[in-house]
Amino acid sequence: MRMKRIFSIGIVALFGALSVNACVKKASVEFTRPLTVLVMDTTQALLDGAKVTVGKTVLTTSFDGRVVLKPEQLKGLTALMVEREGFKSAKVQEFKSSMVNDSTLIVRLVPVAEKAHSSRPTGRKGMDGLYNTTAAPRSALYEKAAVECAVAEDMHVDVFETEIGHTSAPGFANNSVSAGKLTAGEVNDFTKWSLWPGILDGSHAKFIKTWGIEPRQRYTVQVMTKDGYPVVNYPVSLTDGYGNTLFQAVTDNTGKAELWGNLLIAKQSQVRVPEKTIILDEPCDHSDDVDVMFVFDATGSMGDELRYLQAEMKDVIARASNATGGLNIRTGAVVYRDHYDDYLTRISRLTSDIATTQAFIDKQEAQGGGDYEEAVPEALMAALNSAGWNESARARIAFLILDAPCHEDSATLALLHEQILNAAALGVRIVPVVCSGLGESGEYLLRAMALATNGTSFFLTDDSGIGHTHLKPTTDSLKVEHLNDMLVRTIVEFSTMPACESGQANAEVDEQFIPNPFSPQELEKDPTIPHGEGIHYLVDISGKLITIFEGDIDSCQSQIIRLGLPIGVYFIKTYVDGQWYTKKVLL
Repeated sequence: MRMKRIFSIGIVALFGALSVNACVKKASVEFTRPLTVLVMDTTQALLDGAKVTVGKTVLTTSFDGRVVLKPEQLKGLTALMVEREGFKSAKVQEFKSSMVNDSTLIVRLVPVAEKAHSSRPTGRKGMDGLYNTTAAPRSALYEKAAVECAVAEDMHVDVFETEIGHTSAPGFANNSVSAGKLTAGEVNDFTKWSLWPGILDGSHAKFIKTWGIEPRQRYTVQVMTKDGYPVVNYPVSLTDGYGNTLFQAVTDNTGKAELWGNLLIAKQSQVRVPEKTIILDEPCDHSDDVDVMFVFDATGSMGDELRYLQAEMKDVIARASNATGGLNIRTGAVVYRDHYDDYLTRISRLTSDIATTQAFIDKQEAQGGGDYEEAVPEALMAALNSAGWNESARARIAFLILDAPCHEDSATLALLHEQILNAAALGVRIVPVVCSGLGESGEYLLRAMALATNGTSFFLTDDSGIGHTHLKPTTDSLKVEHLNDMLVRTIVEFSTMPACESGQANAEVDEQFIPNPFSPQELEKDPTIPHGEGIHYLVDISGKLITIFEGDIDSCQSQIIRLGLPIGVYFIKTYVDGQWYTKKVLL
């Protein structure tokens, strides 16, 4: 049996503390909503394979330790039994009227013997939510995400399937639509880092507590070979003063890892500042493999845009290989709804056969939902654990396409936090694609997720005339482009690396798509940022600012070489008379 561990943030049942062994007077509660039963052990590890018996109905918890009971199954409910091998059975007999509105019941099972939980998953501690102090080899990161089932690479599987009804919503008509219709703008908070503290302390400060995530303490580590080539997929950890690992990430295609101190506000620690540069005595070596997953919200509210998104994804998948200079690109997809629907998640695993992914995406329809929040953590859990990621790929990208955040109950947040930390440790970069209907709270969550996993964020705009009103993200300026072009560009940015034998990039990059390090508004309002003729900004392929030069632009090349940067593609940006100018630099 598999157990999925979650990070503890003081989980309590939504209806108050519940003692499963207490003898109380039986009473029935009339349920008007489905009831989610979440089963875990005393160390807060989620338990799959637990049997939940209600009357004559017996359900079994799956990946996330949950089953969902329909209101008709709960009619006249006075008790339910929870059983699992190796644990003491628990009979729950107390149900309060507040559960009619708060629909999560947490049941903790006590092991028959302490030795049943003496061993813990590799790379984890217990309830403190920290990684252990032993540095795991690169392959160990992927052992934690292995799926214990034999599934063909291109097979579609339903994950977390439940036998319950769904709240139907009109599906979007299967009209013929073409790619290149949807418009969007990118908000890369790494390239606009000077704006992010103001968002944390101002417009979105109230959402930090809502989601329990605060990407503020940022540490960037550069890893390269002694010959100056970037090292990809190298695990880098942020530790406290006692050597305990607080956050783990792997280096991206530029050899950089983004680490975060005190990312989860429920767990605060003193951070030991890491080394900024790590030099390894090993040869330049990286694969030509790239993994791209598309994670779709397929609930009814997505009906206004889903068919257009399907067309865009087909176009992106078809163009991605050529755009990256012939790299080996595998694609896959996850679609998800919510706990009350006819399925929770469905997945088409990563495969080199793009037709398989296209066919899976094309057949999806927008139905179900019924409320605003959807099963985002469960979708990420399916994508991270069941997709079959390539641990040696130079890039692993998950485009998260949605119009609503997840639920805010403590159990869901704990699961969400775990998936964010897992994505960072696995090197899966989450790139939200925000559709119509999302509010500012969801905006903060998705931008925080992108930062925590070294990703970026896309926001659909009203310029296309498709869909309902779209949120205008909180930023200084937003360049509107076609969504399909942005997605292809991101795959290129996240996968471009120098060829080991030549030091030259193996994919052409259009200079006009490289983000500027500052907006005109920032330069005009902030006197501490130097700008004007003779001031030059060095950025990498993703637009991240490396340093600022002053002087003649032709002299910058020698200054760049003295920095000891990894071999690759860089850009010199200059802002003069209200215009940005870009020059490519190859090291």
